Amino acid sequence: MTDSTLLTPDQLYRVCDPKDLPFLTTESIEPFNGFFGQERAIEAMDFGVSMQRHGYNLFVMGNPHTGRFSFAMENLKNYAKKDQKPADWCYLNNLSDGRYPVVLQLPAGKAQQLKKDIETLFESLLTELPAAFESPGYQRMKSRIERDFTKRYDQAVDYVERKARELNIAVYRDAGTIGFTPLADGQAMDEAGFSQLPEDERDTIQKNISDLEDQLNEALTELPKWRREAAAQLRQLDSETTRKSIQPIFAQLRDRYVHHANIIKYLGYVEKDLIKNVGEIVGDERSLELKTDQMRQQFLEENYGINLLVDNNKTKGAPVIYEAHPSYENLFGRVEYNSEMGALVTNYTLIRPGALHRANGGYLLLEAEKLLEQPFVYSALKRALKSHEIRIENPVSEYTGVSTITLNPQPVPLKVKVVLVGGRDIYYLLQELDHDFEKMFRVVVDFDEDVKRTPASVRNYARLMKTLAVEEGLAPLKREAVARLTEHSSRMAEDQEMLSAHIGELVDLLCEADFRRRQKRR
Repeated sequence: MTDSTLLTPDQLYRVCDPKDLPFLTTESIEPFNGFFGQERAIEAMDFGVSMQRHGYNLFVMGNPHTGRFSFAMENLKNYAKKDQKPADWCYLNNLSDGRYPVVLQLPAGKAQQLKKDIETLFESLLTELPAAFESPGYQRMKSRIERDFTKRYDQAVDYVERKARELNIAVYRDAGTIGFTPLADGQAMDEAGFSQLPEDERDTIQKNISDLEDQLNEALTELPKWRREAAAQLRQLDSETTRKSIQPIFAQLRDRYVHHANIIKYLGYVEKDLIKNVGEIVGDERSLELKTDQMRQQFLEENYGINLLVDNNKTKGAPVIYEAHPSYENLFGRVEYNSEMGALVTNYTLIRPGALHRANGGYLLLEAEKLLEQPFVYSALKRALKSHEIRIENPVSEYTGVSTITLNPQPVPLKVKVVLVGGRDIYYLLQELDHDFEKMFRVVVDFDEDVKRTPASVRNYARLMKTLAVEEGLAPLKREAVARLTEHSSRMAEDQEMLSAHIGELVDLLCEADFRRRQKRR
């Protein structure tokens, strides 16, 4: 039989004497700023955020109700205030192949300004271009080209008509076609009159008409060429008219963005493409479809507009983004579709950003458990962090084998600190099952469960109660209540020499106690 050690009640329960607390109520003491007993976590957070090498993302590890999420969010916001404001991001139409929209990076605030300037450009184009094509100068040049074509055509037909007249045959034109008919006493002969002629005379007339048709065909051999030349001259006239009309407008816009080579380059593409497709704005006589102002506006917006993906104009410092529902689309963005005539269609203006786009240049805060619940997301996040770019893709297509025609936007360069918040079980599970995990999340911010119970920590604990009571709108605590809560905290920690760091449970207890207080006063 082993010897037993007897313990006294004092040894089993460490009392906190209210007289040791230098206040009567928490109303007279200073609030506690910061995070109670988390010096190691604060140091690890500072290291992880300050380390600007790839792979130094953070995992805030601790049990629920310890304030780990608030700790991460508050610290990240404090660091973000000191950081530089990140760039704006836009998507533009790829005028060479619309399936591959191109990305445009601009200094913060410039994208919104560019979008407004492009909209002003559209307004000017919708005014200036129709006016240029309705001007007397353009109409005169166009008429001259059309007259030149008609003249060559008429000369060819006139030559054959003179030959026909010598043979007592008339030439008639009907709905763009040319025909021949014999004459009798200067009048066109009908079929009945023609059938009454002697056979040899009829054969002669038919032979003459056949010869005239051959001559007409020979005279009009060059007609397709004349038509092509006239069309080319009209296109050249349209191009020159468009160029002269829009050049001053684009020159003014280029002067505003003279220090942004990527914008100057894009404006050059727009100007060139607009000259080529000016018929979509001013209309085409050969087209049966009339161009309305709405159709013209839609053409400009869908081809040359700015899809402002991320606007950091009003961002203070670096962005801190928390994504509560980290689905694939919410993190990486998506391409939306419109239904037109029963078919799904899309374009670059329907590209939408994800949390990674908004957090780019700053910090992205995620809950590890929610992240792992979503299919395809964790592996895609690792790919993005490894490749340092955000790709907008459909993750299901590679598994279903069904390929649909959609957009393939140019990837956005990625620079972000990802902070995962989760329990110890999730951390060690990822560490064991995923060999890339430790390389991607090199910094562990370990949240302490307990704090050493000393006179200084008890005073800080009292200040923490003051802060929590003020935040929750509760009455101040007497020092007897603080002493009782200190004892209860050691019980929660299951150690006389420690205080529990489970702030969430402390808040619940304070709220319940205040509810009882108000009940008794009724």
